[in-house]
Amino acid sequence: MTHTTAIAHRHPLALEDLHTIIHHPRSLARPSAAWRPPVKALPPLDSGPRLSAAITRRRVGPRARARIQGWGEQHVPAYLIEIRIADPTGVPVDGTLARAWVDALVTEEFADAVHALPASRAATFVWLADRTFRPVFSPASMFDGMFAA
Repeated sequence: MTHTTAIAHRHPLALEDLHTIIHHPRSLARPSAAWRPPVKALPPLDSGPRLSAAITRRRVGPRARARIQGWGEQHVPAYLIEIRIADPTGVPVDGTLARAWVDALVTEEFADAVHALPASRAATFVWLADRTFRPVFSPASMFDGMFAA
């Protein structure tokens, strides 16, 4: 059984919580220094590490929407969703396990819509979603330099 399958079968409530956070207005980034993304503690898989997921949602601007439509995607992106998975103890995160959480969240059908950003200790994943939160396929080049920003 893969990590993704194990997460989907053993932790459906945690995945449901992540979906709820993504939909919740609190996950929408605000231009205030006091705003922090909501964080969800993830249950360990077997005897694995305890991880946490910080979720940020941003609105997609007209240039990004035009680029996606020019790329050939039929669905119009409304949001950029970012999930940063970290180990609260500061230990570097196993990228395979972090990716499995994200793949279980978006399902296998949309796993290719998710892009991993380079990071040192945490694992950061981004994808575009339409107004119903359905992932929208996009070129990875759209996120070049996002980590530095």
